Amino acid sequence: MNKTTLYATIIAIILMFVSLVSWIVDQMTFAILSANLGVVILAVATLWDNRNHLTK
Repeated sequence: MNKTTLYATIIAIILMFVSLVSWIVDQMTFAILSANLGVVILAVATLWDNRNHLTK
């Protein structure tokens, strides 16, 4: 795992915790947006890191 993937994963995890806190304080729109952004960042980072193994 290179540094870029590691940083993207850390940002995605932070966004998940932000989503949880937003949900607790009843900010549903921000919670959904931050959770979805975290999932998208994590999916893109995972696919980008494994892009050479997908076609084999």
